[in-house]
Amino acid sequence: MRRTKKYQFTQKDKTGAVKDCGYMIYDSVDDESAELRFYGDICSATWISKYFEEDKCPQDVADFLAELTTESGGHKKLDVYVNSGGGDVFGGLAIYSILARYPGEKIAHIDGIAASIAGIIPFACDKVVAPKYAQIMLHKPWSGCWGNANDFKKAIEALNTAEQSIINVYKAHAVNGTTEDKIKSMIDRETWLTAEQAAEYFAIELLDAEPVAACVSDSYKRYINTPEALLKISESTQQPEPPIPQEGEAINNRKRKLQMSLDVLKLLK
Repeated sequence: MRRTKKYQFTQKDKTGAVKDCGYMIYDSVDDESAELRFYGDICSATWISKYFEEDKCPQDVADFLAELTTESGGHKKLDVYVNSGGGDVFGGLAIYSILARYPGEKIAHIDGIAASIAGIIPFACDKVVAPKYAQIMLHKPWSGCWGNANDFKKAIEALNTAEQSIINVYKAHAVNGTTEDKIKSMIDRETWLTAEQAAEYFAIELLDAEPVAACVSDSYKRYINTPEALLKISESTQQPEPPIPQEGEAINNRKRKLQMSLDVLKLLK
C-alpha cells in the first residue's frame, strides 16, 4: 500500500524562534521501499526549495534519507526519479555525494530530462534505467561574478574544479572505452543525447516505455543547444506561473535562485 507523508523542516532564527523552512513529500510504496523525485530545479538551500516542492536541495535529500529505515533496522530500497533541467552545480554535486553514501539499494529512473547538473544525480545510484526517448545533457557549469581580477580568478578556479568533478562522475560510469577526453569534448560543446545515445558512453539500461509529462523545471530553456522538439513540448504543456510567495514583500522564485548563486560566490572569496 502506498503511503504519502509530508515532512516539514524547521530551523531557529537568530532570536531563537522556530520557523518553517521547507518540506518534502515522501512516498513509501511499502515497508521495504520508498521513492524520491527530482522533478524541479536543483538548488542549494532550504530557503529556496521550501516554496516549490518539486525543487530539491542537499539538506532536503539528507533529511529524507535519514528517515529510510526498515522495521528491522535496515535501509529501504530507494527508487529515484529524475525529470529536471538542472540548477545549482554545487547543490547537485552535494546531492550526488549524499545519495551515493546511502547504503540501501538505489535504482535511478530518468523519466524525461536529466540536464546539466541533474544529469549526474542518477549515477549516484546502483543502476540507471531510462526509456530510449529520454534526454541527457552535458555542458560546462555556469556562474556569475563581480569584483576585481582576483575575484574573477577565484570564480574561474571554482568553475574548473566543479567541471572536473562532473567529468569524474561521468568517467566513473563510462562504458565501451569512453575516455575522459571524449566526455570533456561533449561537455565543452553542450551535448544533448537521447538515452539510447547516452547508453553508448555510460552505464544506462534502456527501457521501452511510453512518454511522460514535460519537465516542470524550466532551467533547460536557457541552454544553447536545447533540441527544438523539446522546447515545443514545453510550450504546449506550459502551466500558469504559481502564485508569488509572500515573506515580508513579494519576491519571486527567479530572484531567489539568483541570490542563491550570489551567496555561493561570496563564499568563494
